[in-house]
Amino acid sequence: MNRSPFLVAIFNPINLLMLALVVAAGLLAAWWLAPLGLVLWLVMVILIARDPGLKMTFTRQNRQPLSQRFQARFDHMDRARFSVFNSLASMDAALRRVAEPVSDALDDLVEQTYQLSLRMSSMDNNFAIQKLSGSSDDDISKMQKNISDATDPEARKEYEATLQSLQKSQTQMKAIGTLLSRFEAQLTGTSNAVDGVVTGIVGIQGRNPVQAQDKVTALLATITAEEAELKQFEADLDKSSAV
Repeated sequence: MNRSPFLVAIFNPINLLMLALVVAAGLLAAWWLAPLGLVLWLVMVILIARDPGLKMTFTRQNRQPLSQRFQARFDHMDRARFSVFNSLASMDAALRRVAEPVSDALDDLVEQTYQLSLRMSSMDNNFAIQKLSGSSDDDISKMQKNISDATDPEARKEYEATLQSLQKSQTQMKAIGTLLSRFEAQLTGTSNAVDGVVTGIVGIQGRNPVQAQDKVTALLATITAEEAELKQFEADLDKSSAV
């Protein structure tokens, strides 16, 4: 089981040693040192628990898996996010302050992509199941033949109702298949855009903050455009679900 950042911080060896020293100080030295030591220990725990890298790792490890169709592309994006985070960590403080909005915006984009991918994974899994048991062209052709051969009016009505049901199911399946293909293409495009963000962040290393600002602005615009496209796709998905 993956530990939360807070538990990782508590069981950090340095923090455990600090806690032991606090207890020892309270028992063996002066009792009034214990509260001060506990405050210092709590500060150390909070600082470690709030470490962005630790939180990112915990989030990644505790995500539900996506369908095979989308998992590889999303994993690529997630690794890119870590790459940007690590690049910022190696920058000097002034340049890092300029570039940090890109990392924050990329975190939001990856999370938005994951939530939508999770929704589409559920649709993809249901689509695969329905495809195995759903209507086919052969079923429809067979029912059309039954209708043309039927001489009993009641039997013809039943065949016609069944045909309508099969045709409706097939139309719905085609619409779902189109949505899944659209999202797969969208995910590929977003992943490629994120690759460009990674390249852009690497490219500003070594520049002074003023030189980097224009590049950072362009990278933020790229991320914003991808977020808008995902929102538009989600809006289209909501409309299709309401029909």
